[in-house]
Amino acid sequence: MAIISCPACGHKVSDKAPECPKCGAAIAGLDKDKLAAMERDRRLSLSQSLMTQSMIAMVLFLAGFFFYWQLPPFGWQYYAAIAAIGIGFIWYLVNRVRILMLKRKSKHGL
Repeated sequence: MAIISCPACGHKVSDKAPECPKCGAAIAGLDKDKLAAMERDRRLSLSQSLMTQSMIAMVLFLAGFFFYWQLPPFGWQYYAAIAAIGIGFIWYLVNRVRILMLKRKSKHGL
């Protein structure tokens, strides 16, 4: 008996379980190749989602930076632009770290 990741949600579950207790996905009738393909698809989907979030964070950062230079200081719009710069920058960095961790995890086969 081995512990595997559910191909649908990634929750740890026994390979002998008929279905995932968290999401209810059928596990019993799947062979190793099918499980590997489903895990690969799940990781690809997660990677694409993280890339999309990185692009949105970059747009937020750049929009905030653009409006920062266009606005007079000490207005609410000025502070909103500074907040957009900070949030966009931090969000982008967090997503890049998550992408690197996902790639490292995929590389080591975990």
